[in-house]
Amino acid sequence: MVNVLKPSDELIVGATAVSLVYAIYAQGIPPYADVRADDRGNMNTYKSTKMAAITSIAAVGALSLLAKSPTVFTIGGAMIIFETWKYHYANMGVDGTRENNPNIVG
Repeated sequence: MVNVLKPSDELIVGATAVSLVYAIYAQGIPPYADVRADDRGNMNTYKSTKMAAITSIAAVGALSLLAKSPTVFTIGGAMIIFETWKYHYANMGVDGTRENNPNIVG
């Protein structure tokens, strides 16, 4: 793939990809605090996380193809992985076995 962007332009388009991924996750998933306080293993949260990841992959892929830059794909992909990990394990508890919500008795 021929790289047609200057390094400074690649960083600007990469920052645009990061902003795009963040916006998709912010609009497609409940707020992080609500996910943390929710019941463990809520399928709606996992499904919305998966849909946000798929949408973000399509958006970053299209942006990197338009920019003809693997750097944009790498930066955007790293942000997708981070956001998916953050929301996927948001309510797993300290060691993965206990609830985060102290009001839940069990």
